Amino acid sequence: MKGKYFYLTPGICPSLSTMKAILESAGGKLLAKQPSYRKIMEHKQNKNLPEIILISCDNDLHLCREYFMKNIDVHNAEFILTGVLTQKLDYESYPLPEHYDSVTARI
Repeated sequence: MKGKYFYLTPGICPSLSTMKAILESAGGKLLAKQPSYRKIMEHKQNKNLPEIILISCDNDLHLCREYFMKNIDVHNAEFILTGVLTQKLDYESYPLPEHYDSVTARI
């Protein structure tokens, strides 16, 4: 997790405070506010900037609409929990299912 920035949506489980403690103990940094698409792309394109990883949950899908529309990966909490346990980030196994269509239907 060292050298990476994480944004966690408020409804994440385990709680935001628990996840913050886990991330910081593993060397990650928690972003206080939701990053814009532009900020994420800036960090992706500039290898001198830390990667920004987005973590959310089903109840917060509405907060991830812009990311889904622009094909930005959003992962669930298992991404962090398993990453800490295995000391390896698995970008393939814990994506948050993209339920964008059902989210927009409810709005």
